[in-house]
Amino acid sequence: MDGYHFTAGTLVILSAWSANHDPAAYERPHAFDVTADREPHLTFSGGPHYCLGANLARAEMQEALPLLARALPGLKLDGEPTWRPPMGIFGPETLPLLFNSG
Repeated sequence: MDGYHFTAGTLVILSAWSANHDPAAYERPHAFDVTADREPHLTFSGGPHYCLGANLARAEMQEALPLLARALPGLKLDGEPTWRPPMGIFGPETLPLLFNSG
């Protein structure tokens, strides 16, 4: 694989997080842009290893995001988010937001 030799029985672990943020595949991979035209992300895996909770997570987000948008008019970033290390559950550590309170 790209000049590396793996002996039989070598454990190889793929990183879905890295694949979802590959600058060779995505323009501005770390930018949050719901309108970006991107390949499907690999977060929920695929095939026999597809995440059992993926559809529940999508259904919950489908319900939650419209409620959040109505509850927080003018929602936007108010600074740069900071991120947890890319091990285990990856995501923002801080997410500074600004919204109209009226």
